[in-house]
Amino acid sequence: MEKRWKYYILGIIFLSSIDYLQILVPKYIGEVVNIVIKPPVNLGIVMNFVVLIIIIAAGVVVGRFIWRMLIVGSARKFQAYAQQMLFDKFLRSPISFLDEHSVGNLMAYYTNDVQAVSQMLSQGVIMTVDAIAMTIFVFAGMLMVVDYRLVLISLIPLPFVAISSWYFGGKIHTRFKKVQNDFSFISERAQESFSNVKTIKSYGVEDKFNALFKQSCDQFANDNFLLLRISAVYGPLISFLAALTTAIAIFLGGQMVISGTVNLGDFVAFISYLGMLTWPFVAIGQVINVLQMGRASQERIESLMENPDRKEEGLEFPGKFETLEIKHLNFSYNGENILKGVDLKIKAGQKIAVIGKIGSGKTMLVKLMTKLYSIEDGQIFYNGVDINRINGKSLRENVLLIPQESFLFSTKISKNVAFGLEQFSEDDVEDASKVAHFHEEVVKFDDKYDTLVGERGVTLSGGQRQRLSLSRGIFKNAQVIILDDVLSAVDSQTATLILEDIGKTLKDMTTIVITHNIASVKNSDVIFVMDEGKIIESGTHDELMKLNGLYRRLFMIQQIEREIGH
Repeated sequence: MEKRWKYYILGIIFLSSIDYLQILVPKYIGEVVNIVIKPPVNLGIVMNFVVLIIIIAAGVVVGRFIWRMLIVGSARKFQAYAQQMLFDKFLRSPISFLDEHSVGNLMAYYTNDVQAVSQMLSQGVIMTVDAIAMTIFVFAGMLMVVDYRLVLISLIPLPFVAISSWYFGGKIHTRFKKVQNDFSFISERAQESFSNVKTIKSYGVEDKFNALFKQSCDQFANDNFLLLRISAVYGPLISFLAALTTAIAIFLGGQMVISGTVNLGDFVAFISYLGMLTWPFVAIGQVINVLQMGRASQERIESLMENPDRKEEGLEFPGKFETLEIKHLNFSYNGENILKGVDLKIKAGQKIAVIGKIGSGKTMLVKLMTKLYSIEDGQIFYNGVDINRINGKSLRENVLLIPQESFLFSTKISKNVAFGLEQFSEDDVEDASKVAHFHEEVVKFDDKYDTLVGERGVTLSGGQRQRLSLSRGIFKNAQVIILDDVLSAVDSQTATLILEDIGKTLKDMTTIVITHNIASVKNSDVIFVMDEGKIIESGTHDELMKLNGLYRRLFMIQQIEREIGH
């Protein structure tokens, strides 16, 4: 917002100027009253005051338009900036940050929190400046037209207003933060339920999820009610103090008019000023609400922004891929030792397979290969260069990880394959799809590659989604491609054909396949077998079968399962 401070200052000047113009009107009305109650009446002077009041009204209209555009417009600029800032932050954040924050929770920052801060920078600023300027100008106007004793009467509620603002402001701040956290939880639960609605329906647990969501909504409503109760007491209390002051002023001021110590016109002007003073008193209540809510959301956003970014600085990827070497790799996450002393070496052009039981550390190993999580120096090397010295973005342009659950966008198949590019060759898209054995599926659709994919690929089968994701990875044409169980929804025979075609068509590409399906990778150059975070066996299929270890047991079990299946 540093770039917008000039607009704010200019807007505040216009806002204050408009407040000053407004306090002239009661003064002129009072003078008109003093003129008309003492005949003969000079209509020319009265008309001059009427014209002045009309000019002031016109000036107020123009001025309000200007300060609204300056202040509210700046707040809208902030809103767009804040949303972009948050989006950039999410993209810069390490995977561990995204593991800890759900999509629903992050979306709450985009909606409620950014909106609350924007309200603070618009309505909060406007009401604060308006209340302060109006109060100063109104008191100045009072001193010009009435006895100082009446002015002192109008000061009676100020100490009570200050005490009320201090007391209620803290409670509003605390309770609004609780409401924002509740909203984040609701958003998280809703997003999670909508994304998995098929699973919920399949298991027939709609009622249970409905009850859980209702419980979250009830908590949100209760906390909102507690916040509302504070606001409902605070606002009317301020209005009551203002009304009480007006009643006292009318009673005492009326006696002064009757005794002749105050002119009727001046008293009318004073009552008008009191009416104008009511707004600042009421505005203080609204300002406290808006500012405290904005501060609470600002604290949430600032706390989020303090999370460290993913480190992307470093050298460009060291030329043509030659070797990937891992030395004594250890990695822990959330207090759990996931990888323990992993050693392996991969050479350019090799077809590598990594197999193992669920939870053996395969997926985490390949995530570390692409620098999605931070590790200590001296454990992973590309062409002899420590991975921590390589720029993360440059690394992932050359070493591509295709996860099992790749996200598909609600657009054409061709654009999903050519992900991230506005201009691309349709022939290249088809070539990549043919290697992934996805082309034969696409041509069955009426619109071929122009077929729209539903949200998250819902209109495609599991196997089609995986082959589309594989086509996307092949299209990118990276030097090293890592397939993290991307063919789990494809039958063993087709998976084997796809991997063979990748090996034949992309001879220079190094492939690393993470899979449970041993039959599809038994022709790999090297097969690494993982168990409990360690590589316990490595070699070709024939070599591993001779070892009579875990690989052979897994292979035989899968062979028996296939025979039973047939």
